[in-house]
Amino acid sequence: MKYIKLLDEIQGEWSIKEKARRLYRAIGENISYDERFAYSQNKELLHEIYDREVDIRKDEDTRLICHTSNKIYYQLLSELRIKAKIIYKKSTIQRPIDVDDVALIFWDEEGNKYYTNIAGDIENCRFRVRTAFFGITKNLYEEAQDVQEIPIEELKKIDIKTGGIKTDYNDIVFKLLANEVKNTNNFKNYLKAQGIDTSHMSKDDILKNKMFYLTSLIKFRDKTAGPDEMKKFYKRLFSASVLDKFEDKKFNTYEFVKENGKEVDVLSVLEINLRERPIYYVYSEKEQTYIQLLPEEMLKKINGYREKKNKKLLIENVRDNDGQAYEKE
Repeated sequence: MKYIKLLDEIQGEWSIKEKARRLYRAIGENISYDERFAYSQNKELLHEIYDREVDIRKDEDTRLICHTSNKIYYQLLSELRIKAKIIYKKSTIQRPIDVDDVALIFWDEEGNKYYTNIAGDIENCRFRVRTAFFGITKNLYEEAQDVQEIPIEELKKIDIKTGGIKTDYNDIVFKLLANEVKNTNNFKNYLKAQGIDTSHMSKDDILKNKMFYLTSLIKFRDKTAGPDEMKKFYKRLFSASVLDKFEDKKFNTYEFVKENGKEVDVLSVLEINLRERPIYYVYSEKEQTYIQLLPEEMLKKINGYREKKNKKLLIENVRDNDGQAYEKE
C-alpha cells in the first residue's frame, strides 16, 4: 500500500495527540507482522527485513516489524510537522542476528513526550481493542523514561472522536464471552439449555465441550490480517475464554516452523492434556479458526517442521517411550 494515503484520515484541527493516535491505529489496521523475522533462521533474510527502507509514497509490502513500522510512523508524523524520534535499546530476544529493539517517542504542543510501539499493537489495532503500547510510561528504553502517560479514558475519547472505534472497544464483547464460557457452572447451564445432560460429565468432558463451543463460534473474517495477528489474538481469546484455574494446567501451546527459501510456514498448535489422551487444535488460515486433529493426525501434520522452542508434544513423548503414538479409538 501507499502509506502516505493514511494522512487523508487526519483532520487539521485535531490536536497532536489525536493526529498521532489516529495514525498509530491506522498503520496498525493496515499492516501485519512479518512472521519470517520471528521464525526464520536465515541471517541474510533477517538483516534484509530489519534494514529494509520503506518509501511512504510507493506501493509497499505491508509485512513489517518494529523497525520498519516505526520508520513509517516517523515519516508520517514528520509530514504533519509533529516532532518525533525513533529510539533503540539492546534486545533481550534471542535471534540468529543481533539487532536492537525499536520504538518511537513524539512530543505534543506543550512539549510533553509520549512513548509508542506499533509492532506490539498490530492485533489490537486490527481487532479494535485497547492498545498496550501507546502513551504508556512503563518501558525499558533509556530515552523514554521521562514520558507522560495518556489515561485509557482519554484514549477512548480520542479513538471515538477520530474514528478508531464507534462507541467502545471490542474487549467488552470478548470479556462477556470469556466470562460465560470460563465459568463452568454458567457453561453447564448453557449445555443444559441445548438439551445436553451434564449430570455425569467429567472435567475433561466439560473442557472438550468448551473447546468445541469456542471453535464453532469464533471465526475472524478479516482477510487482510496477517497470520501472526490471527493466531496471537485467537490464542489470547481462546485461552481466556476456555480455561479456569484447573483447566489451565492441561493446556500447552506450540509453534512449528518450516522454511522455504525466503518464506516460512508456521503451524500454531494447542494441546489439551486429557486423562485418556491429549487432543490437538491447529490454526487453519483457510478456516480462520483452530480445527481439531487426532493425535495421529497431528503427528502427520508436523512432519517436516521444527518446533520453535524445542518442546515435545505429549504424543511425541509417548511415541519415544514405547515406539508408537496413541492407538486410534
